[in-house]
Amino acid sequence: MNIENLDNILLSNNVVESFHEHYDNNKVFKTFINKILPEIEDCKNQVQNNPWHKYNVLDHILHSVEEMNKQTTNLPENDRRLLAYTMLLHDIGKPACHIQRMKDGKMIDSFFNHNLESERVANRVYSALGFSEEDGKILAKLVRDHDIFMNIKLFNPKNPYWKQLTPELVQSHIDDLSAVGDGGKLMRYLVKVGRADNLAQNEKMTKESLDMLQVFDKILDDKELQKQ
Repeated sequence: MNIENLDNILLSNNVVESFHEHYDNNKVFKTFINKILPEIEDCKNQVQNNPWHKYNVLDHILHSVEEMNKQTTNLPENDRRLLAYTMLLHDIGKPACHIQRMKDGKMIDSFFNHNLESERVANRVYSALGFSEEDGKILAKLVRDHDIFMNIKLFNPKNPYWKQLTPELVQSHIDDLSAVGDGGKLMRYLVKVGRADNLAQNEKMTKESLDMLQVFDKILDDKELQKQ
């Protein structure tokens, strides 16, 4: 068992079924993946009693990889691989950040700052997963920033923790991503990350977020036209 086998699973059309088939029935594969990512077993056991989710952490991760693959069919193979592994790692730190809290009279599961824990895991494993140092920095940055869309709204928010989507806000994120690569390209990829993440959540909760991501893409299109 090697990274190429894992690549084949993560870039397949049936990521969820294929991963579970190997993980649950192939001892060699399970040993291989747990040696690199022992967090996988914790993710499998971590429920998400939260209105935004309908899967445990591992199944959410696997569904998000599958949703990402649908968006990347026309991208170069190296970029497709990078984005598939971004989704594999984006919530890998959730079990370590798990708390239960009361919200609206109900006890729910929350995972504050899990993006930072997931980033730490990405920095630990990128080389073992076959990524260069340059791509490892991009991988870790996309993992760290995967949740930025939670606090961006199409309207002018009154909540001080939310921001309104504007071309200026988009540009600020492009500038930030430029620290590790082509900021415009990586912003496009981060929008794909946000979309894949949403599509692997509870569809009753995600329409507003998915609509916002469409507008985000439109702003990026307009920026490209202005450069021509």
